[in-house]
Amino acid sequence: MDSAKYSIKASSHIINLLGDELIGSDSLALFEIVKNSYDADSPDVIVSFNDLRASNATIIIEDHGAGMTPEVINNAWLTLGTDYKRKALKESPIYHRISLGNKGVGRLAVHRLANEITLYTQPIGSIYGSRLHINWNQLINSSDFINGMDVDVDNNLPNILPNGHGTKIILSDLREKNWTRVKVGEMVTKLNSIINPFSLQNNFKIIIKSNDSIVQDWINSVKSPQEILKDSLYKFTFSLYKNPDDIGDNATFKWTYNFRPSTISKSIVIKDNAISKVDVLQISSNLFSFLGNKYKDQNLLKNHELEGIEFIEGEFYAFNMNSKILNSIYGYGSIGKIKEFMVNYCGVRVFRDNIRVYNYGEPTDDWLGLDQARMKRLSSHFAKGQTVGAINLRLKDTRNTLREKTNREGFIENDYFNMLVAIVQSVFGHFERISQSDRDSIKAYIDSTVVQKRVGFSDTIEELENKLQKRGLLNEYGGLVKKVKHDYDNMRDVMLNSGINGLNLTIVFHEVEREMGFISHDISKKNYDIDNIRLRIRSLMDLMEKFMPLLKKNRTSNISASTLAKRAITIHQNRFLFHSIQTEFPLLSDRSLDFNIKGPGGLLMGALSNILDNAIYWVNIKREKDGFNYTPKILVTSDQSNFSGPAIIIADNGDGFQLPPEDSILPFRTLKPNGMGVGLYYVSLVMELINGKLLFPNISYIGLPQEYSGACIALVFPNQ
Repeated sequence: MDSAKYSIKASSHIINLLGDELIGSDSLALFEIVKNSYDADSPDVIVSFNDLRASNATIIIEDHGAGMTPEVINNAWLTLGTDYKRKALKESPIYHRISLGNKGVGRLAVHRLANEITLYTQPIGSIYGSRLHINWNQLINSSDFINGMDVDVDNNLPNILPNGHGTKIILSDLREKNWTRVKVGEMVTKLNSIINPFSLQNNFKIIIKSNDSIVQDWINSVKSPQEILKDSLYKFTFSLYKNPDDIGDNATFKWTYNFRPSTISKSIVIKDNAISKVDVLQISSNLFSFLGNKYKDQNLLKNHELEGIEFIEGEFYAFNMNSKILNSIYGYGSIGKIKEFMVNYCGVRVFRDNIRVYNYGEPTDDWLGLDQARMKRLSSHFAKGQTVGAINLRLKDTRNTLREKTNREGFIENDYFNMLVAIVQSVFGHFERISQSDRDSIKAYIDSTVVQKRVGFSDTIEELENKLQKRGLLNEYGGLVKKVKHDYDNMRDVMLNSGINGLNLTIVFHEVEREMGFISHDISKKNYDIDNIRLRIRSLMDLMEKFMPLLKKNRTSNISASTLAKRAITIHQNRFLFHSIQTEFPLLSDRSLDFNIKGPGGLLMGALSNILDNAIYWVNIKREKDGFNYTPKILVTSDQSNFSGPAIIIADNGDGFQLPPEDSILPFRTLKPNGMGVGLYYVSLVMELINGKLLFPNISYIGLPQEYSGACIALVFPNQ
């Protein structure tokens, strides 16, 4: 047997592959060249589109950075795949930048744009510079293999750059021959988007110009993001970072929300709204699934989950694209420009050290799944086409954890990237939830109506009948009004019987799965206790028996308030124990007066169960925020003196309602990241069904202990 060694060779054709196919677009190619100026510690880069409408069109990229020595040209610029920049991780001397380039193929970007390149460079501190010229077609045809391709470099040329240092690249014989206003506009837009437009800390400028006055007009016509975004209706800014160890293990979430309807009209009745908070971030279901089962009872983002990312800041701007709104803000005739702007800028972009990471935020990219979320629930989410955003990361924190793909098509999708996506989705979800009421106000303005706060439907019907009576129209329209009420009641009953039972079935499944998990865990122990397992199985069967009323048809019956409360409390008993919640139930003892209720027992129990479920969630949120110094507490009692009828009172010692009560009972209103926002809406429907009321009393008015300073809800029943 003969053996031999063969060398791995690269065909010269690889230049075409890397230039044309690795770099995904002309704008990305230009980004690679501009990025080199940033890495060179230049304060700016000048991009000149010269003679674009003539046959001798050129693109010139010039900076005032460190320049390159002959050694750097040979060992770095002309060496493909070099790790030169990866080795030089120290900060640049002037602007303290960490190099963005680390793949060693960015210089091939010029091949996508032009067939010829002339490069002038002069290192800082030297009076001599270098010049090289490459005709790509000739170079590739000069050898079959890449190791046979030679480039002539002229060195020791005195003062070849007027500034005394930097790099100038002239691209000629451009591959694009038909430069139109649209094409130039796209390139200018992409260049403007390289730098984070929202940051005040940028020390790098991109200057775009042309020697052709018509092309310069094309350049000037491209609107900057700041011009448009200053009048957006909704603005949300945030920063997310680790807490010092002595404060707690929850990450700090600092945010500001601005609602600015005065941009529509100074006389508009909707008021501007601004909120700023130092807060904690409630995490979404996406983060739950990413973190795994061991985090399933976690609600807040922890410090250690920011490992490898460390710090995130960002801004979101949201628009209403209705013509009435756009005309009011930007003036008639400007709608086309605004919509064109949104086509170019919509989406959420990612920056590191305020320099763009492609392709996040491009027209075909929706890395946060904004449109997918909106399809699931139209009224609760901003679409990608309504949103302009920027996420900024620090390169020094993420260089080794968030690695860019060689083709500049985003980060490699590893655990750190998945964590970043889930965190930003959680932040954006918070923005959507706190802006919901303001979005309703804008919709009412568009429709020339008012926001309908929820009141009893019977009261609405009575008010309408009184108005018809006053106008002498009751005989004509009274029958129709009664039919509307009849149809509404039928729809409400169907929705309640399916919806509330559906919500309670979720609780059933949750509790049964938890008990089954405990039983499975006990059985898997080496020395398991068979008596304990039998006890758990009996407890599970007992639990199922108590759930059965939820699964039966709801019939009107007489039930005592204590019996109703006991059934609802039993459903959650294991959760009270699991979460170490202190409970106080005077209604189940002689400490609180009992009373009888007439109504659908299953629906009433579902309503009470839903309120308890909310209380459990929010006291757990407060415990995660405050730590072990806080003890969660829930109270269920009765009141027969402070309302129009007897009431069941549910109170806790959480942080209380973050939304106004009148908003909390509207459908799809919630501050839970994964909440449906229908719980209290259904409770209000159930109470309306029996001519009762859902109220939110102040604890000081009804004599509750001061320790229950969080949420307080009263279910007020009609007198029997």
